[in-house]
Amino acid sequence: MIKKYYAKSKLPNGHQPPVKEHLQAVAELAGQYGSEFERGEETRMAGLFHDFGKYSDVFADVLEGKRTNIDHAMCGAAFLHYLKNNKSTYRPIIEAINGHHTGLVAFDELESVLDSNFREGTEISLNNNKTAAIAGRENYQNAADNFKHDFPDFKFPKLREFITQNNEKIESHNVETMLYTRMLFSCLVDADYSVSASDRNPQYMQETERFGFEAEAWLDKLMAFQSELSRQSVAETSLNQIRNSLFMQCGKMGDAEEGLFTLTAPTGTGKTLALLHFALRHCMAHSKHRIIVVLPFLTLAEQNTATYAQIIPDILVDHSQSNLSDEAREFASRWSTPFIITTSVKFFESLFASHPTDCRKLHHLTNSVVLFDEVQSLPVEVTETTLEAVNELCRTYHCTMVFSSATQPDFAAIPNLNWKPTEIMAGYPALFALTKRTQIEWRLERAIPLKAIAGEMAEMESVCVIVNLRKHAKKLFCRLKELCAQEEVFFLTTDLCMEHRRMVVEEIVRRLKGGLSCRVVATQCIEAGVDLDFDVMYRALAPLDAIIQAAGRCNRNGRLADEGRVVVFEPQEEGFLYPGNSRQKSGNWYENAAVLVKRLCAKHPLDINNPVQIKKYYRELYKGQADKEKLRVALKRRDFAETEREYELIANKGMKVIVPVPREVSEKEYNKYQKMKQEALKRGMNPSLMREAAALTVTMPVYQQEKLEYYMERLAYAGWKQEDGVKSEYYILRPQYEKYYTKDMGLQLPDEIAGGTIW
Repeated sequence: MIKKYYAKSKLPNGHQPPVKEHLQAVAELAGQYGSEFERGEETRMAGLFHDFGKYSDVFADVLEGKRTNIDHAMCGAAFLHYLKNNKSTYRPIIEAINGHHTGLVAFDELESVLDSNFREGTEISLNNNKTAAIAGRENYQNAADNFKHDFPDFKFPKLREFITQNNEKIESHNVETMLYTRMLFSCLVDADYSVSASDRNPQYMQETERFGFEAEAWLDKLMAFQSELSRQSVAETSLNQIRNSLFMQCGKMGDAEEGLFTLTAPTGTGKTLALLHFALRHCMAHSKHRIIVVLPFLTLAEQNTATYAQIIPDILVDHSQSNLSDEAREFASRWSTPFIITTSVKFFESLFASHPTDCRKLHHLTNSVVLFDEVQSLPVEVTETTLEAVNELCRTYHCTMVFSSATQPDFAAIPNLNWKPTEIMAGYPALFALTKRTQIEWRLERAIPLKAIAGEMAEMESVCVIVNLRKHAKKLFCRLKELCAQEEVFFLTTDLCMEHRRMVVEEIVRRLKGGLSCRVVATQCIEAGVDLDFDVMYRALAPLDAIIQAAGRCNRNGRLADEGRVVVFEPQEEGFLYPGNSRQKSGNWYENAAVLVKRLCAKHPLDINNPVQIKKYYRELYKGQADKEKLRVALKRRDFAETEREYELIANKGMKVIVPVPREVSEKEYNKYQKMKQEALKRGMNPSLMREAAALTVTMPVYQQEKLEYYMERLAYAGWKQEDGVKSEYYILRPQYEKYYTKDMGLQLPDEIAGGTIW
């Protein structure tokens, strides 16, 4: 029986969108998105069938408030599966339709449920065990009659088979096939969400998409900015010449064919602006419409944004601690803006996600230039899978990807990985010889007490030490404060919130430029992107790329008459020396890489300015290396949810603590914290507060949960009372413990240094 079915409840304007209207709109928009990578028919099909389950009296009851816990998504997947009789070209579409509310499930897992739901009327679906909106052949026939009435001219198009890079039609390479499903899924989810939002706000699309990609105008601004930067530079003349040469070569290579590139150049040679030159020229040459800059650390995001903002007027910064406005948050969910800065975690983990909100933005990667800065920070245990996805973005989705680093990993050494990038700076080995500004001293024959390192630093005027663990940093800092004037010693770790850290860096820069005594104790948070320049650098034994990044903060501008001095040492400390080890059953990638450095140096001291030796290090590091077993199993099973869980760039993302920057550090930030605290405790955390709190947040490891619960109060979400038990991921110090966030060292909870004794 033909009946008018509705897709939504009545809107504020009184209109109630029929199913036909909604399906048409979603199909049209999804088709537009999919056409960007030649899959418009597939995504249009997904849009046309995604809410097929709303052709039912059961769903009509949902709209009237008579029924709950109903799943309409699987019904479109079941109907399409029945009509196409298991044709492989429709399987990714079926996966996308079924998951468009709850997340992706592989076709092999869906198939039997879809069959039984259609043929036998089984009412339980896979999607959170909800009851299917349509069950049984008779009810499906009724829905089909209504669909035919709404779309009398509909005909199934002939779809192209998805072909892997090995020209195999079988799903033998699941990184590629799963990414293909996610891309179709992304188009459908974005179209569905956008159409629904447009029903409520007709200006939604105009408000959440920016098309003003003005590559030519931005290139003109970049050229003027680079010229002025070169004119004002205090670096030695030869270094300025190298920076200008790199900048011009990157621009020239921007005219090359799209694909996969590397940029290998020493630290301090201006790669940030050179990469932008490449990207803008490439966008002009190939009509690309988006640039995405992917950075390994939040500190890099902070600095690069400040640089690029002088050229690009409207930048979206999207990472876990982004202080986004409501408007920008919508851009972040869609990536529908021309210039984006994000982190490796945000970018890569999205490529392996399974949930609608995480995948919604993926289709906007199509036809983009993606710049990876310092990509060597990828954990070894996920590298092969990551790079297979990168290859696939270039091959199928018209991306151009650039991997930039002073320590370019030799990914070609990874077994079974097809890695053939084009090097932008073909003569890069000569650059390393020309830019040698430091002399490295390997002190690895025996471990050295931290107390001895502090004693040496106290005798120097411009010196920094970078260690692997915060507890080591605390020991060094406390000892230096005993040996030196308080105003000459600085502490930079993630124990300080972002805003506090920024203020400390400003003071360090001021003292260095003024020739004042300055001794800095830091962790990896300053290793890349923080533009500091010391006479001497100490670095605890670490992976080679970390050592080279640390060296890049020594004699950075070649201002010393002699070379800067870099000392690499192994701390004489009890317990674990590297991040992550204390809670792992075996060594992690960071430790393995550090131990490899020590082993290679035992044979012959490594020359960090020699690309041949850097390449040898990476070949040894990747030799026989495979991604972690659980990830490989998840990919083999084509298990979307398990792949998302196992693909981690940061294994322990931690818990967020909103901290009180002391009044003596910043009256403004202290007052801001007090105001936020009152609102959070009274009303709970809302998006506005989360944005405001981003710069005053410290992340603590999950393993310190017990300590968190003791010293802090876990905040509820807005609209919930604390006793309701609906907690956010945010904590705030109890009033009597606010003193544990200090002006010198940030968040220091008791008992982290046993008995208060540090030596």
